Amino acid sequence: MNYKRYLKYGSRILYKGRASPIYFVFFVTDFCNARCKHCLLAAHEPAHKAKELTIDEIERISASMDDMLFFTPTGGEPFLRRDLAEIVRIFHCNNHAANVGLPTNGSLTGRIVETTKEMLDTCPGLDLHIDVSIDGIGEQHNDIRCFPGLFDRAVRTYQELRVLEKHYANFSTCAEITVSRYNQDHLLELYDYLTHKVGVNTVFTLLMRGAPRDPVSTDEVDIRKYEELHAALERDNKARILSGYYKMPFSDVLNAKRIVRPRIIAKTVRERRFQIPCYAGSLGGAMFSEGQVLPCELHVDKVIGNVRDVDYDFKKLWFGPKGEEMRRYVRDTKCFCTYECFLTVNILFNPLVLPRVAKEWATLKWSKVKHRLAGGAEPAATVVVSTDK
Repeated sequence: MNYKRYLKYGSRILYKGRASPIYFVFFVTDFCNARCKHCLLAAHEPAHKAKELTIDEIERISASMDDMLFFTPTGGEPFLRRDLAEIVRIFHCNNHAANVGLPTNGSLTGRIVETTKEMLDTCPGLDLHIDVSIDGIGEQHNDIRCFPGLFDRAVRTYQELRVLEKHYANFSTCAEITVSRYNQDHLLELYDYLTHKVGVNTVFTLLMRGAPRDPVSTDEVDIRKYEELHAALERDNKARILSGYYKMPFSDVLNAKRIVRPRIIAKTVRERRFQIPCYAGSLGGAMFSEGQVLPCELHVDKVIGNVRDVDYDFKKLWFGPKGEEMRRYVRDTKCFCTYECFLTVNILFNPLVLPRVAKEWATLKWSKVKHRLAGGAEPAATVVVSTDK
C-alpha cells in the first residue's frame, strides 16, 4: 500500500488557497439503461451521444489539471462508455489519481467485469472501488429502477466482482443503497438480505437528493429510518460483521468517516441548515459529459464554463473570474446539502471535524484488536455464491 500518494494532500487540511479539485467527479456519459425514480439529475438535459467529450478531448483536459486524490467517473451508467478504462487510465497517468470509485447499476455484468480487469491491469497501484446499486429485494428494486430483471443482474455483478477481488490486492466492491421514500420501510430487511443471502461485506448509502425523475422531494424521506439503517451498519462495522474498506491505505480512516458522515447528513436534514463548511469549488469539482465545469453536481444552474471554450484548459476556468465567484457563493451563503462524495472532503480536510473521525477510528481499531484476540475470522473472506431467494 502506497501511503505517500495519500499523505501528500495533508497540507490541504489547513490550507485551501488556490486549490485544484482533489475530489473530481466526471459524468462520463448521460446515457443510462435504467430510468430510476430517484435519479438526482433527471431534470438535467442529457447530452447527445455525439456531443460527449471524446477520448482525445478528455486527454487534453486531464493534462491541464493537477494531481487528485479521488476520481469518480459516473453517469448515467458509466460502463456504457466502452472507453471507460481508457478514461480511468488517463486520469491515473496524468493526475496520479490515487483512488477511483465507480458507481454502477450492475446491469452489464460481463462488460463491467472485463472493464474492471482492464482498469486494474493498465493502472498499476491504482486503488479501485466499485459500488453496485441494490435498493430493494427482487421486484422492488426492479420497480424503483424501472428495469425488469435488474436485481438479478446486479446481484450477479456484485458476486462476480467479489470473486475478482481475490486476484487484485487493490480492488474492492460493495453494495450501494440509495435511500428514498420508495424503500425506506424495508431498509433493515434489505440489509439483512444483502449480508446473509448475497454475501455483502460492506454497504454504502446515498440519500436521495437533487431533482428526482419522480417529483418527490427528500422531505418525504423519514430520516429516522435512514438513521436506523446506519445504526445497524455502525454496530456491525464495530463488531467486525462488516469489513468496510480494507484494501487501501487509511482504510479505517475512511470507515470512520463513514460513521461520522451519516450523522452530519441526518442533522442537516433535521435542521435544514449548514453544519460544516463545504469545499465545493476548491477541493471538490465536477464536470458534465459535454465539458461543462461546475463546483458541484447539484449546482447545475451555476456552471463555471465549458472547457471546449478555453482550449481544454481546465485551470483557466477553475481559477478564472467565474470560478472565484462560485467559491465566494459557496462560502458566503454557507451552502449545504447531503452530497456524500463532497462531504468526504468536507470531513477529512476540516481540522475541526477530524477529532470526531479520530474517535471513531480508534474505536474501529480497538474492535479489530479484540476480534483478532478472540480468534474471529475477517468478514472480507466470505463470498456467498448463491442467489437463492
